Amino acid sequence: MKKSYSSLNILQKRLSGAMDSNGLLGTLLYGRKYITITMPYYDYIRGKVFIQDLRDNYEDEVPYHFDIAVLLYMLYDDFLTQVKKGAKNEQIANYLFAGKKRYFQKKTKARRIMKPLTQHIFQFETIEEEEGDVKVPEEKTAYIELRMRESEVLRGEVLIHDVLPYTKDIEISVEEMITIVYLDFIQNVKSDGNSLKVQKSILAHLKKI
Repeated sequence: MKKSYSSLNILQKRLSGAMDSNGLLGTLLYGRKYITITMPYYDYIRGKVFIQDLRDNYEDEVPYHFDIAVLLYMLYDDFLTQVKKGAKNEQIANYLFAGKKRYFQKKTKARRIMKPLTQHIFQFETIEEEEGDVKVPEEKTAYIELRMRESEVLRGEVLIHDVLPYTKDIEISVEEMITIVYLDFIQNVKSDGNSLKVQKSILAHLKKI
């Protein structure tokens, strides 16, 4: 088993007996911990703009405490709700694998070079290089502290462990899973604009938490 599926490492601690079973249920249900979510700074700003647009459109219907951290929690909670309704593990794994590749792995580019076979004969060979090999300005990163019940983090860890056989040996953490769900949401906002349907869905979800 992977050593840890999140910075809190709840599942592994439980399996190894590092967590005392006495009072464990209460800790999982009511104990809250902080995890740190990272993302490109622009996507953080885009989320803040989305929230401000929501306030401008619906004013008093948007709670004062609604911020990026709450939005992250809502999207994660909604994702887990869909999982609980019967999503296939292979489909979940494919979604997470694609998200990990899209948002976390360095992009590569192909380059053709001439490789000598003999002193007078050459052939072309295609090689892949990480785009990071070319110096580009480093993108600013946003760090968001997200406070969650340990049971909610554990649910994500269990999900990752369940789908592990389908993830093609790509390791994914709960923090990365939350980021993937959020960045997919922001990509939809970028491409489709501020859909009123999406805004109303966010408002309806806010009333449940």
